[in-house]
Amino acid sequence: MAISEKPRPLIQLLQTLRAERIRFILAGMSAANLQGVLAATIDVDIWIGLPSRQYMRVINICRKLGATLRSQNKVYLSDDTPVDFIYEISGLTTFDKEYSRSNQVSFHGLRIPVLPLERIIKSKKAAARDKDKLHIILIRQTLRVKRAAVRRLEPLKATTRRARRKG
Repeated sequence: MAISEKPRPLIQLLQTLRAERIRFILAGMSAANLQGVLAATIDVDIWIGLPSRQYMRVINICRKLGATLRSQNKVYLSDDTPVDFIYEISGLTTFDKEYSRSNQVSFHGLRIPVLPLERIIKSKKAAARDKDKLHIILIRQTLRVKRAAVRRLEPLKATTRRARRKG
């Protein structure tokens, strides 16, 4: 008989937000990491699709999961992972519009919405902190590499399509 491990606290949080029908988007550098940007980040930024006055719904979920409350928008999960809850992001449109544009990324068996890299750049430009300037460079480099890879694959895809039509 296999012993199933309890999911990591961040996975539990994301699963619980989904179960409670609280829409969210992973934002910031943790979202960039999931899309291939190689840069260290300390915290996880989660954009919550609720009005900020309803932040206690999210905080109560965190408390039930054993998190330590630092402020109305920052918790440390039971494994000390810092999580920042965001209710509005400078430089971007509304949560609903950004949610409809989000990428669905696989993360420990979950499909989670993440801000696309181009939108992360836009938010970081608006924040204009020193660390954001470096992050923008790293994200742009990753986008260039991804675009170059797609361009290299295009001739291969076209050749494969032609071969299928002939066969």
